[in-house]
Amino acid sequence: MRLPLSLLSFRDASFKTPLRPRAQTPSALSAFFRHGLTALVLGSMVLPAFSQADARSIRRIHRTVVQPVRILTFGGAITATQQKVLFTPYAQLIKHPLAPSSWDGEIDSLRKQETESPHRWAAVMMETSSLQISCSLGLLVRDPADPSPNGCGQSSASIDFAMAWDRSRFDTPPDWSDFWDVARHPGRRSLRRDPRTTLEIALLADGVSPDALYRVLNTQDGVERAFRKLDQLRPYIVWWSTPEEAARILKSGGALMGSVPTGEILSAPQADRDRFGLYWPQRLQVNYAWGVPKTSAEENTALALTAWLEHPTQKQAFANAWPSLPSLAEINAGSPDSRHILPPIAVNDTFWSSHLSTLSARFERWAEDR
Repeated sequence: MRLPLSLLSFRDASFKTPLRPRAQTPSALSAFFRHGLTALVLGSMVLPAFSQADARSIRRIHRTVVQPVRILTFGGAITATQQKVLFTPYAQLIKHPLAPSSWDGEIDSLRKQETESPHRWAAVMMETSSLQISCSLGLLVRDPADPSPNGCGQSSASIDFAMAWDRSRFDTPPDWSDFWDVARHPGRRSLRRDPRTTLEIALLADGVSPDALYRVLNTQDGVERAFRKLDQLRPYIVWWSTPEEAARILKSGGALMGSVPTGEILSAPQADRDRFGLYWPQRLQVNYAWGVPKTSAEENTALALTAWLEHPTQKQAFANAWPSLPSLAEINAGSPDSRHILPPIAVNDTFWSSHLSTLSARFERWAEDR
């Protein structure tokens, strides 16, 4: 099998001719090794292989770098999976360490990072809607040939968020309406401190059908409806900011039930895996992308890494390794409903790239008004 690998465009593989800034933008990243490369297996991952000369070329990008190549991602099981199938193989490829760090994914946090620690981060994992907004604000490297909101990168991973609950406290699996029923199921609930996913969950609990979510949320009445629903649950909410924190709250007993990436539960040790149930029918799928901070625009290490992470081979490697659904054995052992799991509800990046600023401001005022 032969695979194309988009890493970095250079006319002179021996690096005798310096790269011009325009050649370092994402629009040029598709030319490197454009003739296709033989695939090899490294561990459980299929990686593009290339000649010794090609390998020396990409390693030379990193040769003068003293510090590890730094990456911002989300911690927990997400980082553990990325470490196995993305970061470790790339570090072996370039013979240079990668150093992932956790962050909250907030645009204000990226802006602060760029102001206080420029040139620090080679790649940043963020929600696709955040990437589109950050791109329009000039915080990320933009492809000058692509004027669209996606001009700083494309979605490269999808992660499902579902409701998890403590099996010992329920006789039958709950749904989102039960999530709001604190009379029958007393205890705290954990939700994301962000309007994304949280407003959708509130409307689902209020009876809005999945196919009507954004039609409702795109109206003032729909926004009011979502906040009124959240008002009912306000005293019982425990907030989380990162996927890792969402899992930690549940595992520590900080909430009876809460929204969480399904992979955080499915990849947990067996004792925790058996402890929690997951509500599959109305889970939400969030898209993520890799961005290059603007202050790293002329750093070949950042551009090469991000282009590699965005390659379809790496996208598929993460998708294969990240547990999104229960195993076949679990499905067969479960209820009849669990044997016909519906597709997830896709979080609408276009909607949120247009409305996040306004709804975030209102959401924060509401969350602070305890």
